[in-house]
Amino acid sequence: MSNEKPVQPEVDQEIDLALEKALGAPQAPPAPYVYDYKTSPNRQVVMPKTVPLSGLNAYLAEKAALEAAEEAKWQKAQADYAAAKAKAEAEGAPEPKAPVRVQPKKEPDLTVPVPSEAKDPDLLRLMALLGDGVEEAFEQSGELTCQVARERLLETLKLCREDAALKYEMLADETATHFPAAKDFAFSVVYHLTSISRSKRLRLRILIPEGFEPQSAVQVYAGANWLEREIFDMFGIRFQNHPDMTRILCPEDWEAHPLRKEYPVVGWGQRDVDFREDRSGMLNRIALEKAGQLGINLKRPKAE
Repeated sequence: MSNEKPVQPEVDQEIDLALEKALGAPQAPPAPYVYDYKTSPNRQVVMPKTVPLSGLNAYLAEKAALEAAEEAKWQKAQADYAAAKAKAEAEGAPEPKAPVRVQPKKEPDLTVPVPSEAKDPDLLRLMALLGDGVEEAFEQSGELTCQVARERLLETLKLCREDAALKYEMLADETATHFPAAKDFAFSVVYHLTSISRSKRLRLRILIPEGFEPQSAVQVYAGANWLEREIFDMFGIRFQNHPDMTRILCPEDWEAHPLRKEYPVVGWGQRDVDFREDRSGMLNRIALEKAGQLGINLKRPKAE
């Protein structure tokens, strides 16, 4: 049985008061703090240079580019061989070895699923009813994806819910992705629809530029309320006709949006220091205040 005596709460308070006196009482910063990236290299963000947007059009374009590069490489090899052969004949040297075109490797047993043309009845029906409103529709690994014009989002959602042949009664999820390297858009907003009666899923997608406010899906699916608040909080995308377009995870005065690509992965500094043995949180508060990152919650909340 241990003979150690438990530490009294009075001792803890004396330690905290001594540390607070030694380090100085925390004070609010005179102005909103802007993190100095030059002194914090771990917060420097390298923006992506490519747009990894999945889709049939992107896959076909990438495939065509690879085939063109291979053809150009083969044509260059033949031209180099012709020049080397002519030079060898002029000098009386042995004829160089002719190039051999590399044959494509046999496909392995396990292959990565790639996008294919839309053949599912649901995708075909959307394409027939929306016409030019469907920008792209494809299947990949058994999943259905339909990209529609951003101006016709609400019409598409109503069609998916109310059409007798579709019956996508539930919005299972709604999310977004930031694409800062794209030319004609900055975000993709994705709607995961579920047909409970038909046991089927559908992914709708729209591409929007910076500052564009799509229509709120709350008008069709009430469950989109908090999902769109989270998208606004994390990406800064506002939705028209939303009942309460406020932050849901971060405080109202939080700067920037954490899931955008220009936001540092390690954050702005609010969680740099974590003293696990600091029972009262005083060291943590003082350290954050010294870094200029404690503009909110300076006073510890007390029950009244």
